[in-house]
Order: sequence, then structure tokens, then C-alpha cells
Amino acid sequence: MDKAFNVAISDISFLPKASEFRDDKLPDFFQEKIPEKMQNDKKVLDGKKLEDSWFKPVKADFFISHKYKDSDKAKRLGAYLQSKGKTVFIDSCIWGSVYRLQKILDDGYCQNDDKKTYAYNKVMKSTSYTHMLLTNALLKTLENCENFIFLNTENSINAENIIKDTSETNSPWIYFEINVANALLKEKFKMRQFSESKENCDVFPEMAFEADLKNFSKVNIKKLLDFLNIPIQKERNQNEAGVEHNL
Repeated sequence: MDKAFNVAISDISFLPKASEFRDDKLPDFFQEKIPEKMQNDKKVLDGKKLEDSWFKPVKADFFISHKYKDSDKAKRLGAYLQSKGKTVFIDSCIWGSVYRLQKILDDGYCQNDDKKTYAYNKVMKSTSYTHMLLTNALLKTLENCENFIFLNTENSINAENIIKDTSETNSPWIYFEINVANALLKEKFKMRQFSESKENCDVFPEMAFEADLKNFSKVNIKKLLDFLNIPIQKERNQNEAGVEHNL
């Protein structure tokens, strides 16, 4: 990894629509249950095949780290970079959902005899399997990307900490991505254990993780594009730009 950018989102009226991002999502190999081809004769799941079907590592010019609520902003920036000949990785546009894969595993292997409830220990195992597959794929993809862009918004960074000059995020995935990016920038990568928790959980309390952005160049989108020598497209349809400005 060459550079990491802490990008503040402000005026994005000059960016293309989110729908213009070229979606290279991998094909779905299964919908409701794990196919037999992903198990051996002893019914042991093949982790490599599962990873390749849902989270196959990608090589790109830019890795855009963002909160799910900022997906449209990430796609708009990604579409602009693509229009300038750059390759862009946005996980939700390329990979399957980790929670959907976990649900398939839970329904297939973790249900109790009543088919209405789930065995706790089995669900914990399926959770660790799916999250480890995604974590491993994220690590490989981060290593394969030249630049890291973190979209710094009120969704990704806790607003109450801004006045304290600290940065915290409630997303374990953003926490992981930022830490790996820092390690790659320093070329001192060291494996760590991360405890993952589901986002948007109504029962389990959220956890605040320190988002160490000190090594990232703090810029807005226009300064980022200027640094990358990517010209800003000024000729936009006025009606279209007026609508987008309100996003």
C-alpha cells in the first residue's frame, strides 16, 4: 500500500451518480444451502471454495473503506475514479453478504430439532467461520490495493468525539481496515486477533474502537483528486447536479 487518505465528505455534486459505478459482483453460487461441491466426502466444508465464491480477494488501485450507510457516496467516488481509468474496490459491490452466508450456514447446520430455534454453540462456530473468511479476504485485498481511502462521515466516526480531537468508530470492520492500512503503511504488519460483533444489533451494546488516522493525509475529495492528478469534471447537467447536491 502506497498512500492512505482520510477523506471528508462535503460537496459531491460534481461526482457521477452511484448507479454509474461498474458493479463487478461475483456470481452467486448458491442461494439457500451449501452445495455438495463445497463439501468433501466427510461433509467437511471447503473454506477455500467458500471464500472464492463469496469473498474472492481483489487487486485494485483504490480500496474505499466506508460505513454501509455511506454506500452511495462510496459508489459515486468510485464511479469517478473508474471514469479516469482507475480500478476501485468497494466490498458490497463485489462480494456477497457475510450475514447472508452466516444465515445459510445457520439454517443448514445450526437448527435444533424443532427447526425454529438454533443451537448457540453451533451458531458461534458458524459466526467465527464466516467472519474469519471475510477478515482473511479483506486482509489479502488490502495488501493488493495501492491506495486506501477512508470516507470520514458522521456515520463512520462518532460525532461526539470530534470536538475532543479523537476518532472512534462503532464499526469493527472499519476498525480492522484502518488498522491493517496503518500496518501496511508502516511495513510492520503483525497478525492480531479481533473480536467481531454484528452491526445494528438491538440487544448487544455497541463497542467504540479507536480509529487511528494520524498517518492518513487529511483531505477533502477535491484535494484528493488534485493530489492524484485526476481532473475534476466540471460540465454536469445543471438539473442533475442540483438534485445530487442535496444528497
